[in-house]
Amino acid sequence: MARVTSLLALGALLTISPSLFAQFDPTDETVARGRELFVHQWQPNDKLSPNGDGLGPLYNATSCVACHAQGGVGGSGPKDHNAQMLAIVPEPGEPTVRTAKTFLSRLKNMHPEFVDAQGRYFTGILLHRYSTTPEYAEVHDKVTTPLDETIESRSRIRRMLNRRGISEITMLPLKLVIHDHDMQYALAERNPPQLFGAHLIDTLIDDGEIEAIARQQQQSNNGVSGRFTGRFGWRGQLEDLDLFVKGACAAEVGLQVQEMNQSKDPLKPDYQNKGIDLTREQTDQLVAFVRSLPRPEQVIPEDPNERSFVNQGAVLFDAIGCAECHVKDVGQLNDVFSDFLLHDMGSEFEDPVPAQRVKQTVVTAGETQISFPMPQYYGSEPNTIADIASSTKTRKFYSIEEQNHYKEFRTPPLWGVADSAPFMHDGRATTLRAAIEWHGGEAMVSRANFAQLSEKEQVAILKFLESLKAPKSAEEASNQIAGEESAESDEPKISSVSSGKIEAVAARK
Repeated sequence: MARVTSLLALGALLTISPSLFAQFDPTDETVARGRELFVHQWQPNDKLSPNGDGLGPLYNATSCVACHAQGGVGGSGPKDHNAQMLAIVPEPGEPTVRTAKTFLSRLKNMHPEFVDAQGRYFTGILLHRYSTTPEYAEVHDKVTTPLDETIESRSRIRRMLNRRGISEITMLPLKLVIHDHDMQYALAERNPPQLFGAHLIDTLIDDGEIEAIARQQQQSNNGVSGRFTGRFGWRGQLEDLDLFVKGACAAEVGLQVQEMNQSKDPLKPDYQNKGIDLTREQTDQLVAFVRSLPRPEQVIPEDPNERSFVNQGAVLFDAIGCAECHVKDVGQLNDVFSDFLLHDMGSEFEDPVPAQRVKQTVVTAGETQISFPMPQYYGSEPNTIADIASSTKTRKFYSIEEQNHYKEFRTPPLWGVADSAPFMHDGRATTLRAAIEWHGGEAMVSRANFAQLSEKEQVAILKFLESLKAPKSAEEASNQIAGEESAESDEPKISSVSSGKIEAVAARK
């Protein structure tokens, strides 16, 4: 879900707030132990989690560093480490109050994470790539296979296109997969964000300073209008950095922590972990390590001509409107290039999981009580049958405001962007130029302004972005540290999602 700086700016920050850095000294024993946990290759029944079951049963990688290694330990990750989400495609008029119980039953049969113990349902759930259950791989492959094109499916897709004002099927932004019992599912992806400088984002910016940017954007002549939910995650779904790190343990590696359960195994829905996988001390150590990660840096070329390009690019970046969302300085934090607000990015960014305001999470104290549901880690909010009933007889999914929520994403900080390819929330852009050209919605004016520049001016902006590097002091993520899970573990690499009934569903395809 962070990026840039100059040595001069770093020195200024050290002067302003030396205690912030002193308490996370990289040589500190707590940080060192957190680093060991970050690079550790986890296994089922791992020796480092004697009170739990270790890795899994569902996971996306066997270590934190596997997904956070670009530009150094703590960086972003490649597209093949994208997190996947399985989601219901909302249909106007469904479900009705009369069919609500059937609706919930079918969702739970698809995957137990769709419906929680209180009978609330989520529009999307994390679809893990791997499992310690061997049968998982084949089912995951079937569930994630693109929807077969038939007369029936084309008719359903045509209705979706009409509601979205799209004329061609090839332009539908959703990756449709399995269709079961009149319920259409789609797949969404999230690229691993870099973690460099996350502590500074958490501590040097006040909510009021972000909200002030949102108020200022209301006067924009370019149609820019952001809203604030949280500063971490592609949908701004989390405000708390500690919980963001702990949530990643449970969601990505299947390491249950005090605040969040590991995901339920769809092939063994009744399975319960015998205890937490990481103790409070271990999670504190891991959080301390993430907070110790250095901030990115701006590297100015020594060559005068190249330096001129970078300087001109910085001016043009502001002139064409990019800086309206990618705000250079926020609060006490310089050179971050983000407003930390959600923006409507246009129809090509429609996602099956809407971005909505995530209420402040209340964490229950005590080793055995878990209060943060897994789907919410990626921004899927719980819905209840009462939500359906309150809307007369049907749940109206497509008000104008709700349509916008499906296309909203948080402005990613650009510091360190040069070392964080691929770009965009799902890694769809492999180059910085492509990332600019993918912008739509509220960024349409800036994209159009970029297209009207001369080739030399466009190159200047790209050179400026290429100067925003990962921190030089970041530890190199060697192959030995961040290597393939298959080389580090005897456990087979197996794919994810399925529930008691999902196997039968997949077989019917």
